[in-house]
Amino acid sequence: MKIKVPNCMAVTIQDRRWFVVRVKGGMADSVFAELREAGYDVYLPRRRYDKQNRRLRVLTERSEPLMPNYVFIVHPRPEQVADDWSEVRGINGVVGPLKGAVGPLLIPAKVIEVMMTAEFEGVYDETKAAKRARGETDRSRLEKRFGIGRQFIVTEGPFATFLAEVETLTHDDRVKALVNIFGRMTPVEFEPDHLEDLPKKRKRKVA
Repeated sequence: MKIKVPNCMAVTIQDRRWFVVRVKGGMADSVFAELREAGYDVYLPRRRYDKQNRRLRVLTERSEPLMPNYVFIVHPRPEQVADDWSEVRGINGVVGPLKGAVGPLLIPAKVIEVMMTAEFEGVYDETKAAKRARGETDRSRLEKRFGIGRQFIVTEGPFATFLAEVETLTHDDRVKALVNIFGRMTPVEFEPDHLEDLPKKRKRKVA
């Protein structure tokens, strides 16, 4: 089976020896590029998401490695000795192949096929456009998370670190919550991403 994934090589998945290379934090993209340049078939699954500019209130589509510390690789590359990993280890940012019981861990080709298919079909795409295509809406997601009476910690703004209890969602998808201000429960509106889940052990009455 041959699959073409955006930003990845078109590779024949079956009958290939797939492994996982561990990389240093933040270096997956550069390692991926260098391995490709060296002639290896490699796969770096990616997730897409929206990045919000809070000042301008606009969203920009971004992407990042789904598993930031791992790159999948077919080893050996053509005309290379099967057990020689020195070339791969010599690439800046590479820690080495992920080890199994008897050496580098061989990844079943079916696993790679499933991941590539999922990426191609947008399973890892968390952008608004992709959610709309899947029939998901921001409103339904917010309603599910910010149920009436749920408690959160405020992470930004003048009420940072305050405990907030959800009262309702506004028409423009902001969260209206009760905050204890000078001993009085006061309704305040928050951006959804300014509220963080409260650890269970810390949950308590707001009043």
